[in-house]
Amino acid sequence: MFTGIIQAIGSIKLINQGLYEVNTNLNLNDCKEGSSISCNGICLTAREIKKNKDETFSFKVNIGEETLTRTNLYNVITYNSKINLEKSLKIGDEISGHFVYGHVDTITDVKDIKKLDQSWEYYFEKNFNHNNKFILEKASISINGISLTIANVDSNYFKISVIEHTYENTNLKYLNVNDQVNIEFDYLARFILNNVQ
Repeated sequence: MFTGIIQAIGSIKLINQGLYEVNTNLNLNDCKEGSSISCNGICLTAREIKKNKDETFSFKVNIGEETLTRTNLYNVITYNSKINLEKSLKIGDEISGHFVYGHVDTITDVKDIKKLDQSWEYYFEKNFNHNNKFILEKASISINGISLTIANVDSNYFKISVIEHTYENTNLKYLNVNDQVNIEFDYLARFILNNVQ
């Protein structure tokens, strides 16, 4: 389980069939073989964690066909290797975002990006069919593993307002129009809505 507060950006590359390597400045001294790490919002199992000579860290992950099909990792690996990273939540840690499980529900496209004086506005396609019920103004949503709040909702898009800290410390700053992002709906909202109907 995670909180959606991104701790670092990493780069990912293919080593061989199904095995990938992630490099990052994130301190992984407290991680061990088999630790869960959120990679662009996807809960993956870290293997062969090591500290490099330049004080960075690297680890390997196995990514199956199902994950590549259901997430944006294939495109990220192919076109833009920057991914958001977060170590798993430990008992006693501060929960600054919302509970993020690392189980991506779907992907969607960036429709527009607007730079304002104090923030950025990101517009995403709303194409989730029956899951559109989770796209509500002021609801939480995970985008590429980032805990965000939905600012506005229209018939075919929803908007996220991004402050400078989030922009500078996540891979949102690398996104372009038509890029795909990973979406995880708020699990607490899903639980409540599924149990009151």
